[in-house]
Amino acid sequence: MNTEVYELFEKCFPEFPMTEEIFLRLLDLEHCHTVTRCDGDTLAGFGAVQGDCIRLLCVHPDCRGRGIGEEVLRRCEKIISEQGYDKAVLGGGSSELFIGAVTPEEQWNDMHNRFFERQGYTARDGCIEMKMSLADFRYDALDIPHCPGDVTFGYIDKSDKDGLYSAVQAVDPEWVRYFTFGSPIYCAKRDGRIVGFCIVDEHADTIISTGRNNVGMIGCVGVVPEARRQGVGLAMVANATENLRRNGCDDAFIHYTYLDWWYGRLGYKTFLRYWFGEKKLA
Repeated sequence: MNTEVYELFEKCFPEFPMTEEIFLRLLDLEHCHTVTRCDGDTLAGFGAVQGDCIRLLCVHPDCRGRGIGEEVLRRCEKIISEQGYDKAVLGGGSSELFIGAVTPEEQWNDMHNRFFERQGYTARDGCIEMKMSLADFRYDALDIPHCPGDVTFGYIDKSDKDGLYSAVQAVDPEWVRYFTFGSPIYCAKRDGRIVGFCIVDEHADTIISTGRNNVGMIGCVGVVPEARRQGVGLAMVANATENLRRNGCDDAFIHYTYLDWWYGRLGYKTFLRYWFGEKKLA
C-alpha cells in the first residue's frame, strides 16, 4: 500500500518530486490511521490521520468531482472523533509534510479554501513556504540596507545558551523550546550580546527534498526589538544563506513564514500556501 499511496501523492502534487522514502518519512505513515477509497484497482482517495490532525487528503485527478474527497474527509473526521478529540485540524504544526491545507493563490489571498469551507472548516490564518536555488545566490549582488559595522555574525554553541534564550524570549517566548542546539544556530552579535538569531539545518528533509539535492533550511528568524530596522535581520539571513551555499547546499528553504516581501529581497520565492483550517466535531 505504501507505494500506491506514494504514487497517488505524485499524481496529486507533481510539483514535489521527492522519493518514496522521503515522502513516507515526512508523512510518518506508520504512525497514522489511514483511510482508502478504491475505484476498481485504482486508489482513488486517501487520507492520513495522526492525533486530531488530517496530515494528508488526496483524490486521484481522474476521480475528482464524484464526492470521493468528501467521503474520505468524513471518514478521517470519524477516526479523530473516536479517539476522543472534539476538533479536526488540517495538517498540524508538527507535520513535516503539509502543515495546513495546500491552497491556490487566488483563494489564499482572501484567506479561503473553498473545498474545506464547504465541509465546515474555518480559518483565520495561513502561511507561505519559500525557496531558492543557491546556484543563483550571490551575497554581493543583493540590494539590501547596510548593516551597522559593529554587528558580527556566526554560529554559536551551548556556551552562549543564556544569551540566546534571553534574546529569543525578547522576540517570542514560544520559540524558546525550538532552540535545543539539535541543529546549528546562527546569530548576530553586538558588543558580545546576541541581537539576532536563526536555526540553520544544512541537511534537512523537507518538501523540496528530491533525494538528489541537499537542502538547507532557515527558521525561527528573530531580531531583538532594539536592534530592528537597522538591516541586522536581512544581513544575518543573507550571511546564513551564503554559508549554506558554501557548505554544499543546492537549495534553501524558508519554512512557515508570512514575510514574502522581506525574504524576497534576498531572492527567495513563494512556492506553497497553507490555509490553517479547523472544524469542531459533534
